[in-house]
Parts: sequence; C-alpha cells; structure tokens
Amino acid sequence: MHCWSYFLLCFVRIALTLLPQTGYIHPDEYFQSTEILAGRVFKLETYTPWEFNTTLPIRSMFLPLLTIGGPYSLMQLAKDWWSLDVLQPYLLVTIPRIVMTALSFLSDMFIYKICVNNNTRPWSTLKIWASSHVTLVFLSRTFSNSLELVLFSALLYFVSASMKLTDRYIRREIELEDQYKKAANAVERVNIVKMQRKIPLHKYNHSFWIGALFALGVFNRPTFMLYALVPMFFWMQRGMFLRKVGLNDFHDRMSSLLPTFIVMAIVIVASDTLFYRGLTFMTVGEVVMTPLNFIAYNMDQSNLARHGLHPWYLHSAVNIPMLFNVLGLGGLYLVSRALVVVVISPWTSKPNLFDFNGLLIFSFAVPLATLSLTPHQEPRFLLPLLVPLVLLLGPFLLRRQGLSAKALRSFWYAGNVVCVLFFGFFHQGGIYETQHWLHRHIHHERARGTHTHLLYFHTYMPPMSLLALPHRASIVNHINSTRYQRGRTVFFEDLGSSSQMDELRQRCVRLVADAQSKYQSTKLMTEIFVVFPATLSFQMDRLLMPLPTLRWKHAHKSYPHLSMEDPPDFGDLCAKNSTSALTDIQCNSFLPWLTKKCNLMALVVYQLQFPHR
Repeated sequence: MHCWSYFLLCFVRIALTLLPQTGYIHPDEYFQSTEILAGRVFKLETYTPWEFNTTLPIRSMFLPLLTIGGPYSLMQLAKDWWSLDVLQPYLLVTIPRIVMTALSFLSDMFIYKICVNNNTRPWSTLKIWASSHVTLVFLSRTFSNSLELVLFSALLYFVSASMKLTDRYIRREIELEDQYKKAANAVERVNIVKMQRKIPLHKYNHSFWIGALFALGVFNRPTFMLYALVPMFFWMQRGMFLRKVGLNDFHDRMSSLLPTFIVMAIVIVASDTLFYRGLTFMTVGEVVMTPLNFIAYNMDQSNLARHGLHPWYLHSAVNIPMLFNVLGLGGLYLVSRALVVVVISPWTSKPNLFDFNGLLIFSFAVPLATLSLTPHQEPRFLLPLLVPLVLLLGPFLLRRQGLSAKALRSFWYAGNVVCVLFFGFFHQGGIYETQHWLHRHIHHERARGTHTHLLYFHTYMPPMSLLALPHRASIVNHINSTRYQRGRTVFFEDLGSSSQMDELRQRCVRLVADAQSKYQSTKLMTEIFVVFPATLSFQMDRLLMPLPTLRWKHAHKSYPHLSMEDPPDFGDLCAKNSTSALTDIQCNSFLPWLTKKCNLMALVVYQLQFPHR
C-alpha cells in the first residue's frame, strides 16, 4: 500500500514541476542560478546580483553550470541549428526545474538504500518523504539549498553504509579471535587465520565518495561543513567503541579523504576562476576561492544586517515547524529527550549515541544548533534536515495506531497540502504569469519602434530573463555589409517593497515627463507599465486621480498572487455596528466577501496613458 502511494506522490511531484508552479518562494531561486546562466548562455538582458561580482564572488558556479548550464546550452544549440523558439518563459523556468526534480529522486534512492541497510521500513519512509511540501516544491526550485539536501542525503548513505559494514566485519573479527583462542589444534588455527584473511578491507570504505561529496558541498554552500560535521565524525570513529579501532585509524581515515577533496577542489576552483575571470587566472592572485569569500562576507555583522537580523530561536520556533510540520516537532522532542537522558542517567547505563539512530539525531541537532547561532536565518537554510527527520520519524508516523496517531497523520497531510498551495502557487505567484504576458506583448503585440518602461512596485524582483530581451552588446546585424548594435528598447525598474506611494507617484510623473521629452526630440513612442499587488489598487487610483493629464487602464491581471507584505485584510468579515443605540456585530455575506478577497489576490498591470505631444 505504501509503495503505490509513494509512486503516486512521485507522479504528483513531476506533474507539479511541469505545470509549472507559479509560486515565487525567494529571489535566490532565480538570481543565484538561472538569471546568471541565461545571461551567459543566451546573451539576454539580466540582472546580476552582488554575490556574482567578479571582484569578490561568493557563489561557486560549478554545480549550476553542470545542472542548469548544460540544458541551457542544449537549448541554445537547438535555437542555432534548427531555429527553434526556445526562449519562452515556460521553457526557461521549467527546464531547470525538471533537472532539479530529477536530482531530488537521487535523494529518494539514497533514503531507500539507507532504510534497507538498517532494516527500517523503506516504503513508509519514502511515502512520508514524498508527501512533504519541501520535496514537492522546494526541491524542484533552483536553490543551492536544494542541491545541499541532495549532497547531504548522499553523504548520510555512504556513512551509514560504512558504519554497517565496519560493525559487521569487526564483530566477525572478534568472533574469529575468540575461536582462535579456543582452538584445540594447529589445523583449526590455520583455518581460522584463512577466514580472517577473507574479511574485506573496510578501513577506508567509501572514502573516495565522501571526500568528493564534501568538496562539492562546501563549494556549493560553505554551510555544508555544518551538515557534514557529524556524519564525517561518525565515519572516522566507526568501530572505535568495539576496541578494534584507535586514534591512529581515526587520523588515517581523515587523511584518506584529502586526495579526492583536493582534486575536486582544484577542478572547482579552476572552473570558477574561468567563469569569473576568464583566462587571466594564470597569475595566482586571480584565483577565485568562493567559500573563503563567502565566509569572510558572513563574518561581518554589518553585511548580515543588510539581509535582516533574527533572534536565535527563530529556526526552532518558526522555521522548523513551518518546513517539517509534525516531523520537525518530533525531532525537537527527540533531541531534548536525548539530552535529558544523557544528563540524568547513571554513567554505566548511558545510551549508545554512536549507532545509526545517534547519527540521525546528531545530524539533525548539530546543524540546527550551529545555524541558530547565526543572526541571519531563513527557512531554506534548514532544507537538508528533512532527510534525518524522515529517516527517524517517517516509519513511526505511519506505524502508530490510535486517535492521536491519526490526528498527527491528518495534520501532516493537511499541512503539506496547504504549504504546497501557498509556496507552490500563491506566494508572489502573479510574477511568473505577468512576465509571460509582458514577453508576449513585447515580442508580438508592441508597435514597432516603441520603447517600454516597466516599473515594479511592492513585488519580489522579477526575473528579467523571462522577457528574453537580447543583450545590447550581443546584437550585431548585417545590412548591406554594415555592422551595428541595436539600441535598448525595454527599461526595467524595481522599486521593491519598502518604497512609499509618494515615491511611486513622483517616479510616474518623472517617467511621463521623460517620455514626452523623448517623443519631442526623437519621435519615439514610450509605453509605461506599473506592476503592483491588487491590494494596492484603491491607493493607486487615489494616487493617479489628481494628475489631470494622466490616465491609466488595467492592462493585465494575474491570479493567484499573495504578497505577505501587502496581504488582503481577512479580518473584516464581521465588524461592530455602532449606528444603532446598541452596538452589535454585523457580518457580511460570506460568498461576496470571499469573491472580493479572491479578486485582491492578484498582480495588476496598469498602463499609464498620456499625450506624447
């Protein structure tokens, strides 16, 4: 039963990726990968964030080049060889997400193997894993945190497999040693020695893959060191408590990771240096070390303050329950219970914390504790914690019987459905559809010779690559053997979520004046679009109404769009009515009220209309 449910959820994961999901979780899902590579591969006008400046870049492009750059390059080849129109918003968004979804299934494979190796229920674990909104939504997005989760699941698999093998082989060695001591004659001892020699070498088991994964993870996100700390410690000390492994073995295992780590690091550094500096990296001073730049940047408190400072308990109190639902709460309970047992139990009866369950508990607790010490905390920083939580509590959630267990399962599924709808479709969901409409308008409906100015107000920064605007430096036309570059015709401006309405009014007035001046001097027409949440429509009408020469029309409306900076007011269904002698509560009709609120969950495009002459 759990097996078929899991495969059904896999189909849902793929279907949600292909729709595509219109939700916009965080700007980094575009501006740490697809925007950068779309500009490089397709020669499009894009916005390059500060993290990718060539002076001190803090983001490695090795994994994005492999995962997204490859498919983008194939799309460019299809465009050049067969003249296919691949620069469509749907393809630019969906192709990278298909790659990320395919990589997420690697985590499914590693989780299945971990369960089989440790005699836990694989299909019930995978069912809980596949039903999480983190798996269904976040892992299809081009976050470096999503790649971090995949790498972390692979690391846990190789470490747990090594622990299992070492434990089995060491116990076999101890058993044969006892038999050797009790052997009655030389023939038995010879046979036992032969069996001892047949025991495979397990001291450096999987060291190649663990070293390579550590290098990939650190260059992808240096926070991977916090996630890898516990698994790598468990890998290096395995067998020590059976008194067959000493400190020398611990150090030897640590050293065995260096060759593959160094080789992989050299490859990644060379790739990043070529990406950011080109062939000028021949001098040592030009080598790009993104993890060091990342750490140096985040060590400065003033830099973190630009992105927001948060209290130390935000991860545990808010982000863990929001991301992981009852699994997160269960994980916090297991950690607190383990701490209590370790502290209060007698020394002779303390639990063994270095088994498979200990690996999972520490792999959850240590990264959570260390990341909670950093003043800047975002939910996506915790995505890899889903893997140990699912392995610890997934089978338990489905195995338990009774009313409370059914309530927990109902809460799990209902909470994940709500989060899939919120993060996958509603949160800033109108931006994708608006960019799709603007792409169609600019390339197919706009009058020739017209300039377009796009003004975004109180939205996340929109990905400009979805408009497929050719970069000015890359457009070279040949007419009568004459080479020239086409001028810019689309102008983009993002006022962000902190700007006030007065700033927007002043900017609109200025843009109209510039458009009129441009027409008088060059006879070029300019169209101005203002993009904003529908909850601000009334304020926009009041803002533009006093301007006598300016009119506006609703050009487009995208559903659904829920901005948490400007959400609809859902608290006005019922209100106090004090017009009569006695104050009473008066409620609106529910369906008209709900229709009104749904109309406000949209992203609106206004076109400013004004006389050019």
